[in-house]
Amino acid sequence: MRISNIHIENFRGLKEIDLTPSQMNCLIGENNAGKSTALLAINLFLNGTRISESDYYDKSKEIFIDITFSDLNENDLNKISDEENRSRIQHIIENNTISFRRKYKLDFTSDLLCYKKVPIDTIYNANWIANELKGKKPTEIKALMRDTYQLPQDIASSISTQTGAKEKIEELISELTEDKFQYDWENLPTGFSNTVTPMFPEPIYIPAVKDFSDETKTKESTSFGKLIKILFKQIENSPEFLDIKNSFEKLNKMLNRQLIKDENGIESTLDERLPSLKLLETEIENIFQESFSQIKLELEIPNPEVKQIFNSTQILIDDGIKTTIDYKGDGVKRTLVFSILRTYVEKLNSDNQNTDYIFLFEEPELYLHPNGQRILYNVLEKLSLKDQVFVTTHSPNFFSATAKATCFIKIYKDFSSSPPCSKAKEINFVQNSSYKDAFQIICYENSTPAFFSKKVLLVEGDSDLIFLKGLSPLINNTYCFDKLNIPIIRINGKSNIKRFINFYQHFDIEVFSLLDRDVLIDGFNHLELGDSKDELMQLREAFITKIDEICVEQNIAPQLKSSDIKSQRDSRSWVEKYYRLKDLTFKFEDQRTLTSDEFNEIRSLFEFETNNIRRIALELEITRNLPEKINLINRLYELGYFVLNNGAIESYYPSGYTGTDKPSKALNALEILKTSNINYLPKILYLNGENCEISRMMHKIFS
Repeated sequence: MRISNIHIENFRGLKEIDLTPSQMNCLIGENNAGKSTALLAINLFLNGTRISESDYYDKSKEIFIDITFSDLNENDLNKISDEENRSRIQHIIENNTISFRRKYKLDFTSDLLCYKKVPIDTIYNANWIANELKGKKPTEIKALMRDTYQLPQDIASSISTQTGAKEKIEELISELTEDKFQYDWENLPTGFSNTVTPMFPEPIYIPAVKDFSDETKTKESTSFGKLIKILFKQIENSPEFLDIKNSFEKLNKMLNRQLIKDENGIESTLDERLPSLKLLETEIENIFQESFSQIKLELEIPNPEVKQIFNSTQILIDDGIKTTIDYKGDGVKRTLVFSILRTYVEKLNSDNQNTDYIFLFEEPELYLHPNGQRILYNVLEKLSLKDQVFVTTHSPNFFSATAKATCFIKIYKDFSSSPPCSKAKEINFVQNSSYKDAFQIICYENSTPAFFSKKVLLVEGDSDLIFLKGLSPLINNTYCFDKLNIPIIRINGKSNIKRFINFYQHFDIEVFSLLDRDVLIDGFNHLELGDSKDELMQLREAFITKIDEICVEQNIAPQLKSSDIKSQRDSRSWVEKYYRLKDLTFKFEDQRTLTSDEFNEIRSLFEFETNNIRRIALELEITRNLPEKINLINRLYELGYFVLNNGAIESYYPSGYTGTDKPSKALNALEILKTSNINYLPKILYLNGENCEISRMMHKIFS
């Protein structure tokens, strides 16, 4: 089974959050956002550990940690050893799903509840029934059954014990019609919670800050202790174990009397102990009987087990000086823990046992170099094929572009609440596959740092990134993308912009975009315009109409290169249009007529030629401050799209720049600016005044 839903309420900074985890779950966010609290809540649900007053967000309310388990199967139920209890649980399961609540009361202790179909009427509530029956005499029980449950006198008179009353009430509940029930949380019967918890996955929780010397000890609760447990189980299943077992049995015969049975089942004692041990026992008994002559004495030595030998295992680290792990640095200790866990995982996979685990790791990337972080992520991803994994991380390296079953959860502080509380935004690739492509592009472009930011700037290429980073402090010395953690992300083409924007905005990251002017011509459909789409489409239509008029007035002819035509020919959309033209040609030959929409389809085949003419027109001086263009650019600016009025970023370089490629030209332009000023930067008309186009963009980003 797996955890499919988590609800946490009133626990520390988590006022109320809901999560729908997958097999692999990464919790991201700033320090003190509440990531570790979410992991601790899961661990508390599974263990039921006592908490303290400081764990309550609102100290007047109880804490609820609700978890829904899905995909239950027979193996899960068989973990409940008692057949009667197993049957009771089966009645609660619906569609292989069951939900439990860990409720922490105001006395800091917890109860385990289940979400089930219960009678609406309070008189059928288990707690109400228990309170009403408590301390009642037989005559009072009879009266309760008669008056409250409307039983006939003869039937009510036959019920005189609490057990009998409860059995009769259960019978009455079974006879209720469907409309008399509702779904609600109900306490599990006393002692029943202990029989249910073996069905839960066993948590392996590793906090970010702890004494790792404890984790490398051989107690079964530690990572190493659990590894020893797995090793021992594997040894039990190995051929060599029989020899070891026989050796230990032989040793036991040398140390203890053996109780044996003959073929008739008659028991007798066989004493093959060491003579020296027998002698020692006799000597002690003789002295003892001087005081208590009628009492006999025996020495019984605990039967040695292989497990006890393994529990004495020590870990020695030899870095030139061989010592136990206690004397090594934190980096070595943490690496050892994950080495143990990696071995543990491999042993689990080869053991094929039915035990379910849930792994809760805080900042597993600590003390690991970047490549080591990526390797560790891959290990945990493999682990998640069997067991669910939850990690908190600050590392952009701790992501995989091939992630398929990963849920990314951003935990962040909401300071509008008093006191501030944590909230969560998540993307579950299993449930939201549309985000997967954007995420893979982000990973391959090394753009994952933006996950940890509040703002990002999207640009089309390297030259935009280089020039803007260098130019920003020249506009205002407080404007620094790196210091203020505002990543500049390359999207390598306008076709990706909508996916990037939707992806980042899902995490409540404010997104800005710097775009070349040609987006107004042939990339406008890639923009995410939201509720302003109709307004922007009207502004663009007015702009296109005006540009087309200028093209006609100026008698502009297309200036197509062979490479332009080749790129169009190779594009998928153009090929599709070509075959559509072929179909329409056959139709025209047959029917001698086409609809207006079909004629427009033919024209769209040559749209790239029309756009070429429009781009030429935009280079003319008469279009530089064209009102229709400026209105469109300004409205896009208000939405966070910074369209460069002069064309591309190179149009904003100082004169005299040189370079062999775009990045080197951008770097050379910045070198020139070290000994000059930025007064040359173009201005644009906005709100009845002229503004430096790049400066107003920076003001909006850094405000």
